[in-house]
Formats: sequence, structure tokens, C-alpha cells
Amino acid sequence: MATIRQATSADLPTIGEILENAGLPFSDIGTSLLPDFLVVEKDGAIVGCVGIERYGSDALLRSLAVDASRQGTGQGRHLVEAIEAHARNTGIAHLFLLTTSASGFFEDHGYQELPRDAAPEALRESAQFARLCPASAVCMGKTLSAG
Repeated sequence: MATIRQATSADLPTIGEILENAGLPFSDIGTSLLPDFLVVEKDGAIVGCVGIERYGSDALLRSLAVDASRQGTGQGRHLVEAIEAHARNTGIAHLFLLTTSASGFFEDHGYQELPRDAAPEALRESAQFARLCPASAVCMGKTLSAG
């Protein structure tokens, strides 16, 4: 049975390894983001992670990755559902993301492609938008329903 929980500072090296193996940026992830980061554990090992970066009532969904040995087992879906619930329960109304390879996955979860300049200015000025994700990354967004 897999368990999803809030990430701790002790999880940072493993989160970095999972993200590096997935080809995702992680150089800007530190303890300040941990209250909004979740990990999934299976058999005592962290096998996936996801987080949000807050900008008022908007947030950037970021760093969704599942260890290659666990892909296709539903862990990514569970992580997206858990981070959306966390975001909704903590005052986030809209989620945005950038992806180079998972737009179909996110479309299946209700995200819609949109022009990068349609994202709120604060998100566009974030490290993810400005430096870490390539210009070719697809921007997507979703409005979270209340409750």
C-alpha cells in the first residue's frame, strides 16, 4: 500500500534524485517549498513527488515525478489528486503548469493548454517560467472547484 504524505527536509535528497532521473529541474527546491510538497512512499521508499509553488490564489503545479520502476501504477494520478486537494484546501483557486512531455496526462486530469502569456504575471516571472523550463514547454491550467 502506498502512502502520500507531506515532504520533510530529510526527503530533499531523494526528491532531487527522482526529479533528476525524470529530467526535471530541482535546483530551486528547498525547505521553503516543503509545506507544499508531497511524496508517495511504497514499502518504506519514496517513489514519487509533486509540489505547488504559491502566488496568491494561483499556484504552479511542479515537480510531478514517479520513479521509473513505479510508472504506470497510478502513483502519478494519486499525487495529482492529492496535490489538487491540498491546494484547494489551502486557498488555491487556479493551478498552472509547464510540461514538455506530459500534456496528455494532464489533459486527462482536466488541465487545458493555454498560451504562456495567459498565466498570471507572478507565475511568468517565476524561476520555472523564466529560466528552468524550456520555451517549448506547454503551459496548462485548471480552475479548482470549491470543496
